[in-house]
Amino acid sequence: MTDDKTSESSIPPSESKAESETPSPMLASRTICAQIIAQWINTGDFPDRMLPSESKERPLMQEIVYGVSRWMRLLETIITQLVPRDPDPLTKAYLLVGLYQIFLMDNIPPHAAANETVEASKVDLDQARVRFLNGVLRNSLRKSEEIQKILHEASLAVRSSHPDFLVDRWTEEFGEESTAAICDWNNKRPPVILRVNHHRTTTKDYTKMLAEDGIEVELHPADSKNRFLILPAGISIPDLPGYTEGLFTIQDPATILAVDMLDLKHGLSVLDACAAPGGKTFACAEQMHNKGTIIALDRHDDRIAQLRENARRMHYSCVKVHKADATKKIGLDSIEDYGPFDRILLDVPCSNTGVLRRRPDARWRVTDERLSRLTGVQARMLNACSRLLAPDGIIVYSTCSLEPEENEQQIERWLSLNPNFKLDSQTFNIPPDSNTDGAFVARLVRNDK
Repeated sequence: MTDDKTSESSIPPSESKAESETPSPMLASRTICAQIIAQWINTGDFPDRMLPSESKERPLMQEIVYGVSRWMRLLETIITQLVPRDPDPLTKAYLLVGLYQIFLMDNIPPHAAANETVEASKVDLDQARVRFLNGVLRNSLRKSEEIQKILHEASLAVRSSHPDFLVDRWTEEFGEESTAAICDWNNKRPPVILRVNHHRTTTKDYTKMLAEDGIEVELHPADSKNRFLILPAGISIPDLPGYTEGLFTIQDPATILAVDMLDLKHGLSVLDACAAPGGKTFACAEQMHNKGTIIALDRHDDRIAQLRENARRMHYSCVKVHKADATKKIGLDSIEDYGPFDRILLDVPCSNTGVLRRRPDARWRVTDERLSRLTGVQARMLNACSRLLAPDGIIVYSTCSLEPEENEQQIERWLSLNPNFKLDSQTFNIPPDSNTDGAFVARLVRNDK
């Protein structure tokens, strides 16, 4: 689960905007990308939250916004070869948009990328800054070979566009070769993967349904139960057959590890304490054949709304959505009447270092201070939720982190303070060897005897 926050600020267009001209959709999309990136630079808000949901140009905008946030360090290295100091945030955002297309996109001719970025910038920038942008992008084209050589000779952290903090940690933990492989994995565009809802259909039947719509899919090799399908690029999820009928959810196979470790049966009471957007919740409901009770919690209004909408689409009557703060005992008072719970799933807020290919901007937020804050939140959730567990019940603790403080060290520390629990089993997926997102899962069993 990601440690999200809500974005409320925005970057207003400059007064130089040409009101008499309507830019083409392609130019307008680059303008929007630059405005999103400028806001991200200024505020640290989540860039994926700012992308317009309804736009024919969304694939291009997503490619550019995610690409710039993923390759930010490498792009900034290029900028240092072209200008003596950073321009203002909005001009820099257009510069990043142009450089990303020139150096890292292979489906747009470099000169065309420069031209279109300069034209798009005229919505926001005055003439002096437009001339500056044009000059820098033209210079990057002339110096392309020299810049490529500098990047090739740079450190792993620079050429793979990761912070030194993470590369140093991973090198110590996993070794140089594995760290290079993790960085390469993080920079690959992730495929869209769905999990077939076996409560309503079979993988064979749903694959046939997709084929009848002209959609060819592949079984994901990491799941022996054939529940996950890899979709071709460019597919609109809401347009897939069976979307409104709840025949599938969008999930990476790594997410099912925690659900499988719960050892679910018909009629159990289950608490999913950090449920949004609901993929693990609905996998639990499927394994329970919609018989029992699942209390799905989140504390953020926007994520609760998303969870409720997804719950409606999946048509599981056993799922009950509640807003609550699972980090505080008093925050869970509203659901105590549903307990004690036979199973508790704690998919805790974490650094997301196991899913950086899907959340590329998260790599720039990981610090010692943030890890310390997150491990405190995780421990508080374990403390608050464990008191709601039935005797002989099971807690499954999971993260999408590669950091030991959030994983095995967290569990060891918590168990040392709670001797009435024991570690039953744990697993750790490390990409790319796992061929899935990174994930840590530990099963804790309560035994008061």
